[in-house]
Amino acid sequence: MIIGTATMPNTLPLLEAEYPAAARLLSPLGRRAELPLGIPQQSAQAAGCERQATIGQITAGSGLPLTLPALASHFTELDPKSAFLYAPTAGIRALREAWKVRMNLPGTSLPVVTNGMSHGLSIVADLFSSPEHPIVLAQPYWDNYETIWHMRNGAEMLDFPFFGADRRFNLGGMSDRLDALRGPATLLLNFPNNPTGYAPTHAEAEAIVARIHAHPHPLAVLCDDAYAGLYFSEACYGKSLFGALAAGADRERLLVCKVDGATKELVFFGGRVGFLTFSAEGAVGEALVEKASAVLRGTISSVNAPAQAAVLAALRDPNLVAQQEEVFGVLRRRYTALSSALLAEGVDALPFNSGCFAMLQLRPDQDAQEVRMRLIREQSTGVIAVPSANALRVAFCSIDEVDIPDLVRRVAAVVNG
Repeated sequence: MIIGTATMPNTLPLLEAEYPAAARLLSPLGRRAELPLGIPQQSAQAAGCERQATIGQITAGSGLPLTLPALASHFTELDPKSAFLYAPTAGIRALREAWKVRMNLPGTSLPVVTNGMSHGLSIVADLFSSPEHPIVLAQPYWDNYETIWHMRNGAEMLDFPFFGADRRFNLGGMSDRLDALRGPATLLLNFPNNPTGYAPTHAEAEAIVARIHAHPHPLAVLCDDAYAGLYFSEACYGKSLFGALAAGADRERLLVCKVDGATKELVFFGGRVGFLTFSAEGAVGEALVEKASAVLRGTISSVNAPAQAAVLAALRDPNLVAQQEEVFGVLRRRYTALSSALLAEGVDALPFNSGCFAMLQLRPDQDAQEVRMRLIREQSTGVIAVPSANALRVAFCSIDEVDIPDLVRRVAAVVNG
C-alpha cells in the first residue's frame, strides 16, 4: 500500500524565475528533490484538529509522549514533546529560529537542522554536485570531503594547494581553478581550516570575497564553518565569509550555503546537531529549504529529537556565552603553548591561527606515514599523517596545556632527527 503519493507544489519554476543561479546549479537529484504530500506534511495540516490520528507515534490521550521511565528519567530537564516525539523534517522550528537569531545574518533562509556537519555537507553535495558539476577546494582537505563528493556523487575534485609560496592562503591557486570553469560548480571554503588550522586575515578575506563575486559562471559556494568562533589571532578576519558573500550575491551567478553546528560551537560532539542555511529568504529560501528537506526526508527522515531539544535549551541558557568563552579560553591557551613549544624545539609548523589543529611540514626526504608510525613506536605519540602535503596534523584541542611541551619534544625527536 502506498501512502501520500501526491506531491507538494514544484519549487523549480520559482527558483528558475527568482534565483536562476540556484536552478542552474542543481544536480539531477537536486532538480528532482521535492517533498511529497506525505505523512509529516498531512499531519502538520491537521495539527489543529480535535482528534489527531495521523503520525504513527505512541502518545497519551493529551498528545504528550507515552514514555518509559527507564528512558524518560534521563531527560527530565527537556520538554517531553520535543525530546520524545518525532521532530519535523527540517528540524524543531524554535531551534531553527534560535540558530538564525544567533547567526544574525539578514537575507538568509531559516536553517535546516542536519544530523551533524557531515550530513549538512552531504545534502549540499546531493543538491549541487554530480559528475558534470565539479567541486573546487584547497588541498590538503578533510578526508571525508572525498567520500561525500567523489564517492557518493561522482563529482570531480578540482584541488589547489592551500598555501602559496608565501605560506598564506593561495588566492592565485583558487583563482586559476575558477578561471578554468565553464559551467556550474561548487567552491568549498573551510575556515578555520581542517587540517591546517588557518583562517584568512582581513585582507585575504576581502580578496577571496571579491574574487568570488567576480566569477562569471554559476557557482555554489559552501562555507564549512565547523570551527566557527575559534580564532586566536587578532589578524584573523574572525568570522565566516558567508555573510559577506551572501550580501553581494548576484542571483544570476552565485548561491552561498553555510553549514555549521553545535558540534564544536557548543562542544556537543555526540549530539550530531548541525545546520544548513542558504543565501536567500522568503519564498526562494523556503524553496531551497524544501529541496534540502526532501533529501533529508529520503535518507534519515528527521534528526534526533532529544539532541535538538538539548541544543535549544542551551541556546536559551543565559550563561551559555560565558561557558563557551571558558572552553574557548582553554583552547587559546593550548594554542599559545603549542606555538611557543614548536618555536622552542625548532619544528617547522605551517601558519596556524585558529581552529583545533596545527600542521607540521616534513622534509622532502621524510614520509608522513612513516614518521607517524615511528612516533607511535618510538615515542608513544599519535598524530595524523597528511600525505598530500607531506605533513603531520596535531590536534591541540585534545591535549592538556601542561602536556603540550612534552608532546612537541617527542615529535621533535623524530621529525628533527
